[in-house]
Amino acid sequence: MPKYLFFLVFICLVHGFKALQAQSITELEAGLAASSDPAVQWNFHYKLARNYLIDQPNRAIAHAEACQKLAITLSDQKKTAQAALVLGDIYTKLGQKDKALLAYTQAQKVAFEQGAADIEFSAVDNLEALSVENKDFDQAYAWKTARQRILQAQTRSASEQQNLRISNLENALKAEQNKQLRWILLGLSGFALVFFVALSMMRRSGRRVAGELAEKNALIEEKRRRSEQLLLNILPRAVAAELTVRNKVAARRYEYCTVMFVDFVGFTKIAEQLSPEVLVEALDHCFSQFDTIIGRYRIEKIKTVGDAYICASGLSDRNDHPAEMIKAALQMQAFLQQFELKHGDQRFQFNARIGIHYGPVVAGIVGTKKFAYDIWGDTVNTAARMEAASSPGQINVSGAVQAVCAEEFTWHYRGKIATKNKEELDMYFVTVQTNA
Repeated sequence: MPKYLFFLVFICLVHGFKALQAQSITELEAGLAASSDPAVQWNFHYKLARNYLIDQPNRAIAHAEACQKLAITLSDQKKTAQAALVLGDIYTKLGQKDKALLAYTQAQKVAFEQGAADIEFSAVDNLEALSVENKDFDQAYAWKTARQRILQAQTRSASEQQNLRISNLENALKAEQNKQLRWILLGLSGFALVFFVALSMMRRSGRRVAGELAEKNALIEEKRRRSEQLLLNILPRAVAAELTVRNKVAARRYEYCTVMFVDFVGFTKIAEQLSPEVLVEALDHCFSQFDTIIGRYRIEKIKTVGDAYICASGLSDRNDHPAEMIKAALQMQAFLQQFELKHGDQRFQFNARIGIHYGPVVAGIVGTKKFAYDIWGDTVNTAARMEAASSPGQINVSGAVQAVCAEEFTWHYRGKIATKNKEELDMYFVTVQTNA
């Protein structure tokens, strides 16, 4: 019995709410019909759009569009932004994401120009959510940054308003003092003194709060910048943006990726001849120079394993041609030759074998602690085989690489060479770059 009673009460409450809402809509429509003032009409249309948004979004569109037209008539940009914002909410309710995106973008732009931070914040918040739903994580990260900017601006505005109130109090006190007659000045001096002391305390407090807020904002911004730079040192920019927005990264397949393995020949013998400190310093110098070289060609460093250096290109839309990787490899070999000549010591003879292959890979992040961005697939394994079959000081590439870059370099065909766990593969040494 109690369950049925509860159900009846719930039904009554729902019907009562709908009756109140219908009554409210009826009153608003009557008020709209009776009004001829554009500003009053705008308010009625806006309230009707918000009411219809709840369960009749198709009817809400006409009122939102009427708000936009009236805002133009009134030359009121803030009302234009509010109308665009409610129109975006309506299209979101209807599942029309493209129209919602355009409406929210208009609301954000106009609100930004008018300094309407509350409207801009709502628009940016909705734009970030739509960007995440569309998997446009670069844009979602940009909207998230814009939202942080708005919050910081609101904090600064609150501090400035507090300082303005204090300044107004001070001006009011001075004006009041000038108006007072001589005969009451002595009587008011005690009150003025107390008021001035209180005002001074308020000013000190306001300055202290403003200073603390500014210091905290600067600290937050510096930490955000450092965190972002740290992520960019570990991950590609697009991956870092996705990780920042979603706190996770989906594995992706890239069809046109170039993978390069670099390995030093006889590294164990070199390690026996040099002290650990000198060895690590020399290896760090070489790998740092490699980092600089691949940075010129927008190539992503994947990882180092001992004396092996692994990098890849084509993990974004910016660089998916193997020629860039070959140019980087040629510069690496040239650097190592200069490195050996500079030291003039057999112990610093860092001769490298380089192998390059071209094809599809899968890339993603492994683990949650000390996570690493890595690549997998037969292309990676074949690039490793190219390096193992190379010679000191040479760049050994697969037939797939040579076919794509045939006109850009001169080649020495090595024939079909057997590799570990694979059939015989066509291999080429890169000899001369013909078209820089």
